[in-house]
Amino acid sequence: MCKDKWFLIVNPTSGSFSGKRKWRKITATFEALQIPFDFEFTTKPQHEYELVIQGLKNGYRKFVSIGGDGTLHHIVNGLMEQKIVSLSEIKLGVIPLGTGNDWVKTYKIPKNITKAIQIIKEEHTIFQDIGKLSLLNVDTTVFFNNVAGLGFDGYVVKRNERLKFLGAASFLVSTVLGLIRYKLSEFTIKSVEKKLTSKSLLTIVGICQYSGGGMQLTKDAATADGLFDISVAKHFTFWTLVRNVAGLFNGKIVNHKEVETFKTNLITIETSQKEVYIQADGELIGTGGFTAEILPKALQFVVPK
Repeated sequence: MCKDKWFLIVNPTSGSFSGKRKWRKITATFEALQIPFDFEFTTKPQHEYELVIQGLKNGYRKFVSIGGDGTLHHIVNGLMEQKIVSLSEIKLGVIPLGTGNDWVKTYKIPKNITKAIQIIKEEHTIFQDIGKLSLLNVDTTVFFNNVAGLGFDGYVVKRNERLKFLGAASFLVSTVLGLIRYKLSEFTIKSVEKKLTSKSLLTIVGICQYSGGGMQLTKDAATADGLFDISVAKHFTFWTLVRNVAGLFNGKIVNHKEVETFKTNLITIETSQKEVYIQADGELIGTGGFTAEILPKALQFVVPK
């Protein structure tokens, strides 16, 4: 029965996949732990969407993302968009083999393949909130499971597209280069809890804790509280940025006097500037502004106990 098998969706181009060696390790570990599975490799950009639908139609209800944050993002979007089965029937596990591996950091899912597969075998799950982004300048809807934002973080993602060959160091290099060239944008932020217009470095809409290769830009992220954690970094000069690079990665940036934080379940962020990049889960999805709505406890993930 396919319902008893895990359907592995594998991105062989992920940052740390390292060819056949890690794939042999993965299949050998599944077999040693007597976990039934089938698999498909992605062969083109966003192939995950098609594989999700194929898997659901074939009866699979348990999926594993093998790749990075982008692979997981596309699988989540495929699952959220499909109308074949109830989301409550689906379980999603992760074996992190990407460049940033940010989503797994919140749950402390290890990069060690054997340990990550042991977590999948135990099938301990949580229902996590999912974000729904509606872009304002185009008719596009995107779901996200980790962090979305616009401004500096989107700019870093844009620069990082050309630097992924550097592996995990690419995000740090992109951040440093971004510090030199990025100019503040004016955002108008509207929610029930807060309304403000300000020149800003970035605005983060977070469900989880980490993004951008380990940056910690959300203050009190709780993955199933039905609320986004919003961080607005306002009047940052170049030298303020330079002095606070460490704070981007150790989480102390949210305590800076120019960073405003609050929680909400619905937010609209507008900007009149065209070249303001939007990222969701480390994927560049457009420019301009968006409305973000939280979908409480929408999808079931396999995580450590």
